[in-house]
Amino acid sequence: MCNYTQREYSCGHFRWIASLWCAKYRNTHARCTPNITHFEDRPDEVCGECKSKETPAWEYLIQRPKNPGGGDEGGGGVSSTAAA
Repeated sequence: MCNYTQREYSCGHFRWIASLWCAKYRNTHARCTPNITHFEDRPDEVCGECKSKETPAWEYLIQRPKNPGGGDEGGGGVSSTAAA
Protein backbone atom coordinates (compact mmCIF):
# COMPACT_ATOMS: atom_id res chain seq x y z
CA MET A 1 0.00 0.00 0.00
CA CYS A 2 1.12 3.55 -0.70
CA ASN A 3 1.81 5.81 2.29
CA TYR A 4 -0.02 9.13 2.47
CA THR A 5 -0.02 12.20 4.70
CA GLN A 6 -3.45 13.64 5.46
CA ARG A 7 -3.31 17.44 5.57
CA GLU A 8 -6.25 19.27 7.17
CA TYR A 9 -6.81 22.99 6.54
CA SER A 10 -8.64 25.65 8.56
CA CYS A 11 -11.37 25.84 5.89
CA GLY A 12 -12.40 22.26 6.74
CA HIS A 13 -11.02 20.67 3.57
CA PHE A 14 -8.34 18.01 3.65
CA ARG A 15 -5.94 16.54 1.12
CA TRP A 16 -3.96 13.33 0.88
CA ILE A 17 -0.36 13.79 -0.22
CA ALA A 18 1.64 10.72 -1.23
CA SER A 19 4.76 10.29 0.87
CA LEU A 20 5.82 6.88 -0.49
CA TRP A 21 4.64 4.95 -3.54
CA CYS A 22 4.51 1.17 -3.20
CA ALA A 23 6.18 -1.18 -5.70
CA LYS A 24 2.83 -2.02 -7.32
CA TYR A 25 2.17 1.65 -8.09
CA ARG A 26 5.71 2.25 -9.36
CA ASN A 27 5.32 -0.64 -11.82
CA THR A 28 1.69 -0.30 -12.91
CA HIS A 29 0.63 3.27 -11.93
CA ALA A 30 -2.57 1.69 -10.60
CA ARG A 31 -3.67 3.33 -7.36
CA CYS A 32 -4.02 1.08 -4.35
CA THR A 33 -5.72 1.55 -0.99
CA PRO A 34 -4.15 4.55 0.77
CA ASN A 35 -2.34 3.99 4.05
CA ILE A 36 -2.45 7.21 6.11
CA THR A 37 0.80 7.33 8.07
CA HIS A 38 0.92 10.99 9.15
CA PHE A 39 -1.54 13.76 9.92
CA GLU A 40 -0.80 17.46 9.44
CA ASP A 41 -3.00 20.19 10.84
CA ARG A 42 -2.70 23.56 9.10
CA PRO A 43 -4.84 25.89 11.28
CA ASP A 44 -3.41 29.05 9.69
CA GLU A 45 -3.88 28.00 6.05
CA VAL A 46 -6.76 27.46 3.67
CA CYS A 47 -6.62 25.00 0.79
CA GLY A 48 -5.97 26.02 -2.82
CA GLU A 49 -9.67 25.96 -3.69
CA CYS A 50 -10.58 28.40 -0.89
CA LYS A 51 -7.69 30.85 -1.34
CA SER A 52 -8.69 34.21 -2.74
CA LYS A 53 -7.87 34.55 -6.42
CA GLU A 54 -5.80 37.70 -6.66
CA THR A 55 -4.74 38.78 -10.12
CA PRO A 56 -1.11 39.88 -10.28
CA ALA A 57 -0.26 43.50 -11.04
CA TRP A 58 1.25 42.47 -14.40
CA GLU A 59 -1.88 40.64 -15.62
CA TYR A 60 -2.58 43.37 -18.20
CA LEU A 61 0.69 42.47 -19.98
CA ILE A 62 -0.56 39.00 -20.96
CA GLN A 63 -1.92 38.97 -24.50
CA ARG A 64 -4.81 36.56 -24.66
CA PRO A 65 -6.53 35.50 -27.90
CA LYS A 66 -9.78 37.31 -28.68
CA ASN A 67 -11.38 33.99 -29.70
CA PRO A 68 -11.08 31.75 -26.61
CA GLY A 69 -11.93 28.64 -28.64
CA GLY A 70 -8.88 29.22 -30.80
CA GLY A 71 -8.96 28.59 -34.49
CA ASP A 72 -9.55 30.91 -37.40
CA GLU A 73 -12.30 33.51 -37.29
CA GLY A 74 -12.48 33.66 -41.07
CA GLY A 75 -14.02 30.21 -41.34
CA GLY A 76 -11.03 28.72 -43.15
CA GLY A 77 -11.56 26.14 -45.83
CA VAL A 78 -11.88 26.73 -49.58
CA SER A 79 -12.65 30.21 -50.85
CA SER A 80 -15.77 30.74 -52.93
CA THR A 81 -13.73 31.93 -55.92
CA ALA A 82 -11.76 28.68 -56.14
CA ALA A 83 -12.71 25.90 -58.56
CA ALA A 84 -16.21 26.43 -59.84
